[in-house]
Amino acid sequence: MDNLPISSKYRSRPLEPLDDTEREQLAERLNAEFASGGIDTDDYRTMLDQVFAAQTLGEVAGVVAKLPAKDTFAVPAVIESGNTAPGELIPAKSAGIKAPMLLAAGLGTGIAVAILLLVMILL
Repeated sequence: MDNLPISSKYRSRPLEPLDDTEREQLAERLNAEFASGGIDTDDYRTMLDQVFAAQTLGEVAGVVAKLPAKDTFAVPAVIESGNTAPGELIPAKSAGIKAPMLLAAGLGTGIAVAILLLVMILL
C-alpha cells in the first residue's frame, strides 16, 4: 500500500463503502493482470477473494497497490499523433479561408473606428 499516493481514494477515504461498480472494475483489472501473467494463480485467487469480501475502499487498498497503475487521463484533442520522430517539427497548418476573412474584418473595424474618431473630432 506504500506505493499508493495519499491522494488515492483507497488511502484518503478508507472507510468509504466499496460500491459494486468499483468492485467490478477491480475484478476486471485483476483478470487482465492475471491473463497477462503479472500475477500467479494463488495471488490472483487471494486478491479476488479480498475484492469480493471487502466492504470499504481501505480493505482493497492492498490489492490496488499490487496492480499496475491505471491511466486516469485522456490524450487532449489538440495533441495530434503522427509518424514524425520525437522532437521533430511538423509543418504548420494553413489558415485556409479564415485568414482573409479575419483580415477583412480587422480592416473593416479599423476603418469604422477611424471614421468615428474623425466625426467626433469634427463635431
